[in-house]
Amino acid sequence: MRTNVLKVLSVLVLAGSAALLFEHSAVAFPAVGPGELLGTWNVTVSLVDCQSGDPLSPPSPPFSSLLTFNLGGTMAEDTTNPAFGPGQRGAGQGVWEIKGRETYDAKSTAFINYTTAPNPAAHNPGFEAGQQTITQTIIKDGPNKWHSTASIEFTDVNSTVYRQGCAVATAKRL
Repeated sequence: MRTNVLKVLSVLVLAGSAALLFEHSAVAFPAVGPGELLGTWNVTVSLVDCQSGDPLSPPSPPFSSLLTFNLGGTMAEDTTNPAFGPGQRGAGQGVWEIKGRETYDAKSTAFINYTTAPNPAAHNPGFEAGQQTITQTIIKDGPNKWHSTASIEFTDVNSTVYRQGCAVATAKRL
């Protein structure tokens, strides 16, 4: 008899624990509405002159990136920027936050794995091994589109800034 009571109590404790776990999950991971920044975006990036906002001369072709914004304010990004050599730039990791209605700030950093000399024919100004940091302001243009302006900073392995730049981008939700 005592064994049956212990079994019943054990089952009730496990069932109660499972219910609390599922309830906590529902609160921690709310449903994402179509107008939020969360999710993965296909981004078209153009490098621009920081002072005027005009395309760089000679013009650098636009390139694609993927940005994924996660719950909790983290993000991941990857790019097809042709200025980097194969495997030269790693994927970026970063953070984002809401700044106002339909406005967000994001900052990501990627490793530059090796140094390359300038190659103007490939729109490559040359890069030092180190890091690239992108700081951007994103403004939503509807539930599935946004645009941004970004500042870009390159540092060498000693964290010395050796180049800065700017970019504009447009994005569509995947």
